[in-house]
Amino acid sequence: MNTPEILPGNIAIRLFTPDDFQAVCKLEQGEKGSPYSASVFVRQASVLFGPMFYVGACGDNVVGFSIGALSHAFPEEGWILRLKVSEDYQRRSIGTALISALISAFVRANVRRVLLTVAPGNKPARALYHAMGFRETAYATGYFGEGEDRLVLSATLDRKNCG
Repeated sequence: MNTPEILPGNIAIRLFTPDDFQAVCKLEQGEKGSPYSASVFVRQASVLFGPMFYVGACGDNVVGFSIGALSHAFPEEGWILRLKVSEDYQRRSIGTALISALISAFVRANVRRVLLTVAPGNKPARALYHAMGFRETAYATGYFGEGEDRLVLSATLDRKNCG
């Protein structure tokens, strides 16, 4: 995706640039997170996953981001590692557009199956993922440690429907 996709409200979906670092760190940190952990994650993600690191921006204001990765063990699989949209900008199709950007990148990389995890209680995210063709394939108890259960969702990509 070289040219940004423009959504209503003048929201552009585009690849992450170094100028986005501080804004994405702030979104990643959230209300209670660690500024250091957020900075480390965003810096490393920008190096490791640059071609699959998208932001949603309203002018110079980054309002969301998504990060995907290719599986080294299973070359036809990709993972959505992160999707975050600022609370003030939710329910404006930004999450959908960020996931669509990742799906297009996965199609270009010949990925056939995309996976992600989501907290079982995150009903808005689950509804978004289901609307985009993802289906629950597993329940992972303690996926991120004790009390951090996750649903594993997956979608099979069809080249004629994506990109």
